[in-house]
Amino acid sequence: MVSQAAKPVRTKVALAISGSDPSGGAGLEADLKTFHGHGVYGMAVPTLLTVQNTLGVFKVKTMDPAFLEEQVDALLTDIFPDVIKIGALGSRQMLQAVVRILSQPRLAKVPVVVDTVIQSTSGAGLFDMRGLGDFLERVLPKATVITPNVPEFDLLSGKSTTPANAAAHLLAFGREMPFAILLKGGHFPGDPVDFLLHQGVIKSFTAPRLETPHTHGTGCVLASSLAANLAWGRSLPEAVEHARAFVRQSITENPGLGRGRGPLGISALRI
Repeated sequence: MVSQAAKPVRTKVALAISGSDPSGGAGLEADLKTFHGHGVYGMAVPTLLTVQNTLGVFKVKTMDPAFLEEQVDALLTDIFPDVIKIGALGSRQMLQAVVRILSQPRLAKVPVVVDTVIQSTSGAGLFDMRGLGDFLERVLPKATVITPNVPEFDLLSGKSTTPANAAAHLLAFGREMPFAILLKGGHFPGDPVDFLLHQGVIKSFTAPRLETPHTHGTGCVLASSLAANLAWGRSLPEAVEHARAFVRQSITENPGLGRGRGPLGISALRI
């Protein structure tokens, strides 16, 4: 009897729509490295360009929203993504373009991870705060999951969040929202605690803090790892577990580059 060859597994595809970091530690460059590390084919469309290195972000230039929409349309008609990751948007016009993209019926079943990038760690603005209302009302409802850090969540919720009240704030903010929330707790004192609000249930994740200056791009890598895990069909809680482990591995394997907050060591997945 002739054995039948196994059907090849279709390559998973992720589309990142975010800002560019020429130093390679964050933004689209980190997204693509992370996708590759998970065996996912990555596509990338820039919302903005930056002048930055490990010492900070010094200048931001937002791209043409109409041109971005043309780029995304060309991709969707040829290589369709299994997941979309949204990062820094820059301007209100870019926000509106992203809303139009995510509102397309053909993307209705594609998971969307929104990394709520509002400001860089060095303080440079990566978002027009005049568009915060539109961000809350028009972008976030398109998400499957959003991944704010504590300062970003405080801006979104209008409250000051601590480890003691984080669960209550998440439940209050997410009560009427269709998306899940992964609150990244790296800004909390002591060992960081992340909180996931998913389907009305809060789950917490903790691990010992890694004392290192090499943490540039951790938020981008976490969100893109989460997206890659969703592309492979993992449930959201399972995807969060894998993404957190991937980030931790990448921090411990940092290449020691730069004079500031150095990049992670994003390599092939080994978890």
